[in-house]
Amino acid sequence: MSRPIYIDWVITSKCNLNCRHCVGMEEGELTHDEALKVTNDIIKLAPQWVILEGGEPLMRPDIYEVGRMLHKAEIDTYPITNGNAFTEKALNELATFSPKILFSIDGATAEVYEYTKTGAKFEIAKEWMKKCAERGIFHGITVVLSKQNIDQIEDLIRLTENLGGKRIIFLPLKPFGEDEISIEYYEKNALSPEEQEEAILKAYQYKTSLDMFYDEPFLWNIAAKHGISLNTSDSGITIPEVQGCASAYSLYIQSNGDVRPCMFASEQLTFGNAAKEPLEEVWNRMQNSNIITKWVNQKQRIGACGECDQFDTCRGCLARTTRLTGNPLKSDPCCPLASALVKK
Repeated sequence: MSRPIYIDWVITSKCNLNCRHCVGMEEGELTHDEALKVTNDIIKLAPQWVILEGGEPLMRPDIYEVGRMLHKAEIDTYPITNGNAFTEKALNELATFSPKILFSIDGATAEVYEYTKTGAKFEIAKEWMKKCAERGIFHGITVVLSKQNIDQIEDLIRLTENLGGKRIIFLPLKPFGEDEISIEYYEKNALSPEEQEEAILKAYQYKTSLDMFYDEPFLWNIAAKHGISLNTSDSGITIPEVQGCASAYSLYIQSNGDVRPCMFASEQLTFGNAAKEPLEEVWNRMQNSNIITKWVNQKQRIGACGECDQFDTCRGCLARTTRLTGNPLKSDPCCPLASALVKK
């Protein structure tokens, strides 16, 4: 592939909140000149869109300059904000590059939202969603879906509708850290394979005009199993037209410039540093790496993924499989289809 379909860039590690499921940031942050170098490299790669996140992206002063550069190059930008760092000045600056702003909302009530995002205020986030909607730049919400909020799926859809959003993206909780607290939180709150299937049905069987995306590689196969029709437009987070895990089609840039396939990928899946070398070289290195080329080849896969007749429309989650099993070629332990195969 000549270019990534999208690039997810952690533009800053700074944050005003402390989310319980935060993937954490590597030490170090790009200088202004390095950030502009990376921006120009992104423009040369010409992805369809770029996610600007953090941390909290509004805490980086030059995000607006970066956004305007991408907008001038006709690349869509999707800033992801927690909604608690806004000012009127920030809103006006954002509007200069016509972003499609996504708010990270992990609960349909103040109780769940504020528990998940320590230090956040639910009413403040809703206020800024409304203001962004008035300016035509509120795109929708992203939801880290877990046992904490699986019962709020329909409420979260209604919340997005009521605030003027266009899309809702469910991101089931994935392993996100190596420390004891992170591991314990994941083990306690991650959805089981059966809950994943239940959540997909609950989300897609709800009648709504919103574009919806459930960010799991097995989505297409579960949808086919139950006769669910999926939207095929881009979501700003993942690539609906690419069935299965998007790790071979996207780039994730850490706050220090390290490049990985996605935001949940561990350090062992680092392929270079965007601040120290041309981003195109890192992309080509990743595409031609043994890890990626073997991972997409079913003959190289171990366990249920190696036997599944629906492999090509799934492949399992590269990052989760690597973190939980230590081997990217093993089967995704959270896939409902893999779980069913193992039980046979």
